Amino acid sequence: MNKLSHFALPAVLALLVASSGLAASFDCGKAASRNEKTICGDPQLSALDDALGQAFRQARNLALDKRAFRAASDAQWRWREQHCSDRACLLDWYRRRQAELTAAAGQADISDQGSVAVPARPAPALRLGLDARQINGLAPAGSMPWPHYTRVERGTYFYRDPDADASQELVSVRYYGVEHGQTILEAVRGQTVLRYTCSSDCRYIAQLVLPGDVEKDSVILANDHRSLPALIVGDALNGLLVPAAVR
Repeated sequence: MNKLSHFALPAVLALLVASSGLAASFDCGKAASRNEKTICGDPQLSALDDALGQAFRQARNLALDKRAFRAASDAQWRWREQHCSDRACLLDWYRRRQAELTAAAGQADISDQGSVAVPARPAPALRLGLDARQINGLAPAGSMPWPHYTRVERGTYFYRDPDADASQELVSVRYYGVEHGQTILEAVRGQTVLRYTCSSDCRYIAQLVLPGDVEKDSVILANDHRSLPALIVGDALNGLLVPAAVR
């Protein structure tokens, strides 16, 4: 299929919307999964997919262990197919995969320069100590999926609210595991204590200001995959939070 340069994308978005085969790293005529069909029908996702295909090829060419690289990439793709069910999740996935592959290619290129080989820097396993820009959609290579907290101290995880001013204090979170089918977390924002609960796939999140009446005061939030409650719940579901021993 014909490819569209991402530099020309803004000028022809209207044409792309009307076309039946938007640019993508795979053949849109053979799109099988729901996500693939969504990507082919969305100009922004399609452009991101095109850019990701280029980053993938560059990182693969520079990878020392191409079999391991391919296996890791396949695992990332399976995670997307299993966990993403809407456009917001796909956008997040493309942005962090682009960041990961770009970082991997840069590290491999640096390690191969000069007459003396310089070892590539090891990728951190956790998303800790990142700045606000990185927290908002990016993370270091090496963990899948990536945690969204900035640090962890004795079972307490500290998050920056993506919808709040960067100068605001971090929100501290403790995870209490799953009780009676409900994922339970508590977040402290200043003097306010919030309890988040959800069950099954957590498409919806219950928020309760403590102390409060669960039956009367719970607020039901849609899981948009980008708000602070969604990020916290997502980390818990993906095994990135360790349950606290004592509540």
